[in-house]
Parts: sequence; structure tokens; C-alpha cells
Amino acid sequence: MTLVAGVILYLGFNFLKGTDVFSKTNTFYIKYNKVDGLAPSNPVLINGYQVGKVKTLTLNQHDNNSILVSIDVSKEILVGDGTFAEISKDLLGSMSIVLLMGKNTKQYENGDTLKGDFQLGLMDILGKKADPIALHLDTTLVHLSKLIDEDMRTKLYGTLVNLEAISAILKSTMQSGKSNLDGTFENLNTLTSNLVETEKKLTPIMNKFGAVADSLNDLELKQTVANANALLVELNKSATKISKGEGTLGALVNDKAAYTNLNKTLADLDTLLVHFNKNPNYFLKPFGSKPKKGK
Repeated sequence: MTLVAGVILYLGFNFLKGTDVFSKTNTFYIKYNKVDGLAPSNPVLINGYQVGKVKTLTLNQHDNNSILVSIDVSKEILVGDGTFAEISKDLLGSMSIVLLMGKNTKQYENGDTLKGDFQLGLMDILGKKADPIALHLDTTLVHLSKLIDEDMRTKLYGTLVNLEAISAILKSTMQSGKSNLDGTFENLNTLTSNLVETEKKLTPIMNKFGAVADSLNDLELKQTVANANALLVELNKSATKISKGEGTLGALVNDKAAYTNLNKTLADLDTLLVHFNKNPNYFLKPFGSKPKKGK
């Protein structure tokens, strides 16, 4: 009975404190100067792994408008004086609390307060780095402004005016050139169309010329072949007559005696010509020449 009464007393005391003894999480508190859109149910992470979630946010106007944030963390996570709770924002703007787990010398219990701060986002870091650059740039521009006197400013202004005028002239020239180019392209298109039509008309004519040339070639070849055939026929007839001994050439080829007589006649003629060449006076004596006496 005493044990039951003690348990009931313990449960009632924790209930009055707002502690759920059957809960699987511990509640911890962190005070921040700003939260940049942190909201209930945002995750609580350790190395990207969710171990809890944001429970409540309370603005404390009596403490420089600080924000007291309560988080529920799994009881399996050992949280202590080496734990640091940092608000983080990713590139997409999602908010979370990251627990940086250091070496604990004291373990915290449900309801304790953790140390925490706000992690600088990418834009904050870039802004901090850009501020000195902007300051130096502003100083440089001031120095440049001091270096450029009124005469130089007038010349620069005149240069800018001239550049603007040149730009206007170039623009007008390009527009005029564009019109000329459009006309040129239109003429080229017309010329191309005319060439296509001309080609269509010339194709049948060229085909007819080709047919005529082929006919002439065939006619010349046929005439040549016919002449050659006629010549071969005549040669064949002549060869047949010669073979049969017809005609003078046939007699010479086929009659051995005629061939021998012809050779003898040619030999006698050759001898006579040699004798005439050696003794021409002998042959010319009848025509009045006296033969020379031999010594």
C-alpha cells in the first residue's frame, strides 16, 4: 500500500510539473537572440539524423526580446554540458536545430537548458565578406572622383555622347543593310526558282539531243560495218580467183613456169641495164655517135 501511494505521489508531482513520465523524449530549453523563421515541428538533428523536433517558441520581452525554444529529444540521446544547440538554415531555407555533441562532464536531465546560438547562413557569410569589399570600392570611387578634374569629366561626357551617336548610326546602317539583304535574298530565291523551271524545260530537250546523237552514232557504225563487210567480200573473191589461177596474179601464183619466166625476164632486164650503164655508147651508136677506138 505504501509503495502504491509513493508511486501515485511521484506521478502526481511530475504531472503537476508538466512532465510526462511515460514519454520517450526529454524536453530541453535553449535561449536565442533570433530564430529567423524557426517553427514548431522543425527537426532536431545530429549529423543529419533526426533525434527530435522543436516543441514551442516563446518570446521573452523582459529579456531583450530573446526567444526561448523548447525541443523534444529522444531519451536515448545523452545530452550534457558539452552539447551545443545551433539553429541552421539550408540553401532552400529549411530550418532545423543541429545538436553539436561535445564531451560531457555532466549529463542533463529533462527540463534543463542547453547552450545555443544561430549558425550564419550562406547569405550572411557572403554579406559579411562583401561589406569590406563594398567599403574599399566606395573609397576607390571617391579617390577616382578626386583624380578626375572638371576638364576630364567634360571630355569623358563628350566621348560618351559620341559613342551614343556612333551607336545610333550603326543601328541605322544595320537596319538599312538588313533591308538590302532581304531584297538580295528575295532576288536569289526568285533566281533559284527560275533556274529550277529552266532545268525542267531543258531536260526533255537534252534527252532528245541525246537520242539524236545515239541514232547518228548507230548510223555511222552501221555504215562502217557494212563497208568493211563489202571490202571483206571483195577480198575474199580476189583471194578465190588467185587461188584458182584466174588472172595474171593467179597465173603467177599457181603456174610455176610463168613464175620462172617472169624471174628470168627480170634477170635479163637487170643484166641489160647493167650493160647499158657500163657501155652507153654501144647502144647510142645508131643515133650518130662514133665508137671510140681502143688504144
